[in-house]
Amino acid sequence: MRYDDIYIAGLGAYFPKSVPVDEAIASGRYDAASRNATAQQSVAIADDERDSQPEMAVRAGRSALERSAHGPHDVGLLLHAVAVYSGLDGWNCGSYLQHQILDGSGIAFEIRQVSNGAVGAVELAVPFLRSSDSPAALITSAERFAEPAWDRWRADSGLIFGDGASAILLSTERGFARLLSSASESAPELEGLHRGNAPFRASPDPSDYPLDLRSRAVDFIDEMDLDQIREISWAGLRRAAERAAADAGMALDEASVYVVPNFGASLLRSQVLAPLGIPLERTTHAWGAEIGHVGASDQFGALNHLVEEKRVGPGDRVMVIGVGGGFNWTCLVVEISDLPSW
Repeated sequence: MRYDDIYIAGLGAYFPKSVPVDEAIASGRYDAASRNATAQQSVAIADDERDSQPEMAVRAGRSALERSAHGPHDVGLLLHAVAVYSGLDGWNCGSYLQHQILDGSGIAFEIRQVSNGAVGAVELAVPFLRSSDSPAALITSAERFAEPAWDRWRADSGLIFGDGASAILLSTERGFARLLSSASESAPELEGLHRGNAPFRASPDPSDYPLDLRSRAVDFIDEMDLDQIREISWAGLRRAAERAAADAGMALDEASVYVVPNFGASLLRSQVLAPLGIPLERTTHAWGAEIGHVGASDQFGALNHLVEEKRVGPGDRVMVIGVGGGFNWTCLVVEISDLPSW
């Protein structure tokens, strides 16, 4: 879908201190062969005393709001995207963020679309803005891949999980960038890649920890061969990316930079870059190699980095690529109008 009335007014991010991957290799938690395949240099790891998922989301959301020049009461919608545990069972983190960031304004919903939650939430926020008297919507995300549920180093193939949070504030009034287009696709026949043969349970079972996504994928490959999986996933991503590019009035290869999930280099090439014909050097992989895959927080964290470090400028077009288990893909095209003072 093409847009001419939606702006990016603010971005925010919070990522804890990064720990060198070499330290994990030295302690036996990771291995050199995997590091060579991922090209991962370090990973952001939360501090037990100050970096809960909700607290990190509050920091990122407040930053995006403050930078936007909008007030809390301008924001009619808060969408909080999470891929994993959000700090407490039986509780609505979205409402907590609504209270802490927006002083209770608007309405809040949690989005559970795995790693595509934040990027995909844009397609939910835009219709709200177009039908609401409120000029702004805030999308937040925060993830923490903590033990005992997660072994961040070995839970999945081709990546390391990091911790952190990011946020974006969309506005119908003003912004330093304009949202030109968005497109989403899905292939639910691939949902078994993250389920495998695991049984459904009435409540979490500690005996399942740490989660092993690798073995679930292996189980699924017994039902659908790799060539078919690749064909379906490549086609879904290409459809989303090509439609977003066409609606923005450009060719797929014409973006100045591509914001990608923080996968390891080999996985990123096979799942994202190869189907789109994009070289690694034109992506945000170098930043992701310092942070790790932070679930739904990757893309707007990377976009925040590009703007803060002045890696983009007026006239640049950025393609944001979201990939989520399930499987689903959302692509956005953003055009930078000017660089904000922050």
